[in-house]
Amino acid sequence: FLRCLPPVDGSSAHASRISAPFSGAGQEVPQPPEPIALARTMAASGKRLAGSADRLSDLPDGLLHTVMSFLTARQAVQTCVLSRRWEDLWCSMPCLNIDEREFSTSAILSDSDSDSDDGDEGGPNCTRLEYFVINLLMFHSAATLDVFRFHSVSERKIKFADQWLRRGIKRFPKVVDIDSKNCCCKLPRFGSSSSRLNRLHLSRISLDKTFTQQLRSGCPVLEDLELKWCVLEDAETASCTLKNLTIEHCTIYHPGALTIKVPSLTCLQLVAFSRNWDAAVANEMPFLIKATICTIRLIILPWKLLFSLINVKDLKLTGFRAPVCLSCLLVFF
Repeated sequence: FLRCLPPVDGSSAHASRISAPFSGAGQEVPQPPEPIALARTMAASGKRLAGSADRLSDLPDGLLHTVMSFLTARQAVQTCVLSRRWEDLWCSMPCLNIDEREFSTSAILSDSDSDSDDGDEGGPNCTRLEYFVINLLMFHSAATLDVFRFHSVSERKIKFADQWLRRGIKRFPKVVDIDSKNCCCKLPRFGSSSSRLNRLHLSRISLDKTFTQQLRSGCPVLEDLELKWCVLEDAETASCTLKNLTIEHCTIYHPGALTIKVPSLTCLQLVAFSRNWDAAVANEMPFLIKATICTIRLIILPWKLLFSLINVKDLKLTGFRAPVCLSCLLVFF
């Protein structure tokens, strides 16, 4: 992983490379369990156990990358201890799933005897995460990504999070899934990198006006958009390609009406939980067949939105008073 590190005394250079990703700078690597220790010995020698057949390693890179796509980034890097065949496979895998939760438990165990006074903004957990992701992105060489995921659980802002998001989005991903607990992350501008983007799921992300512009004209194949607990500078959602739209518990910078202009939409889930949603308006959606609308705390009843649901076969309404709900159903039928 860190190819510039010298070999550890009494071991090969390969053993030092495969042990580096799992420790923080200046921290001792814990002794691996017996199966992993055996795998490291075999990897260093380049041999297999007598009578054993490594059929998994004989598969082509494409299939092995599919297997690795079900792993988080840290787990994928750990596969380098299996054999020489797996040593550099993670460098070209088309899926990056960076999850801070993986580093919380290990950080607590390894740093339990020391105080979190290392001077880093995010404490020891963020230090280990930053150390890992910086080196991960340094050696990862795939030109394009099928999936880019980033999940943060820190209350404090992670120092390099914005840079990591930019690096991931520049790889032309098909799927982007970002969840930032502290709401400090801003979605980078996609530019031409959105040409392959098919699914975009964002949670607790700050979105400026350029996001609306990008949706309108810069995402030619985007079909699935999910926004949860995000902060929106522009209350308009417009796209000619979207088929699935979910907006839950989002906040608008300035009080106003949420406007939906998505003529190809087939599934809509809208939860208006913020006090600054004055209204919700939607243009005609002739292909919409499933809709879930929750209007908790909505000041103005979204009549125009309801009238656009005449073709819906599966409709769930929450937050309406019974007479109003009955009136809507009479209009529909």
